[in-house]
Amino acid sequence: MADKPKITYLRGRGLAEVARLIFAVQDVETTEEHITTKEEFQKLKATGKLMFNQLPLIEIDGLCLIESQAQGNYLGHKYNMLGKTDLERGRVQMLYAGSISFRSVSGPGWFFMPTEAKADAKKSAIEKAKTRYLPVFEKVLTENGTGFLVGSEATISDCALFNILSEMKEMSEYHNILDDFPQCKAFVETFSAIPGVKKYLESPRRFPPPGDAYAKEAVNALSP
Repeated sequence: MADKPKITYLRGRGLAEVARLIFAVQDVETTEEHITTKEEFQKLKATGKLMFNQLPLIEIDGLCLIESQAQGNYLGHKYNMLGKTDLERGRVQMLYAGSISFRSVSGPGWFFMPTEAKADAKKSAIEKAKTRYLPVFEKVLTENGTGFLVGSEATISDCALFNILSEMKEMSEYHNILDDFPQCKAFVETFSAIPGVKKYLESPRRFPPPGDAYAKEAVNALSP
């Protein structure tokens, strides 16, 4: 039996979560190692497994994969989650990249900022979600009409979108933002109902949304 894919990352969702969700869609069992201290990170870097000395790391098929978008595309190709036609593949890539940008701009990154900057950062993140990103994804989901972004089954773009929308649903800081975007809200339920995803979301392997404690541990572990 082949070894299970191994994910090495922090004790949180972060940049590893889209890959975890791809594995969950496919109901693929993985193992994880969590980096919690600067010493553990330095020891991992010394192994030579991290091409650019960064996390997350996925060890699969004899490869040491880094760069989260590359990981998503590799896994998408491996598990046929990139679309079925050239047109679908193009849309999947646009929506995958757009979903990652969405989380970068409107995700809970304020936890990593100085206290005096958090309020403004949170306000900006929520405003951009409402005006720039959520209307686009609402339109795409409406036009596709299957409950998914492209085609009739989950692709890597759905995994990336679920990553940010599930945080928006779970975190009180977003003030029920999805209520104004019913297709996006329904998408969270549709994706959550995929059997492997449902199992993952109900397991202890699913980390909670980020908070101050996670941000502090992450910054300490990854600092030079």
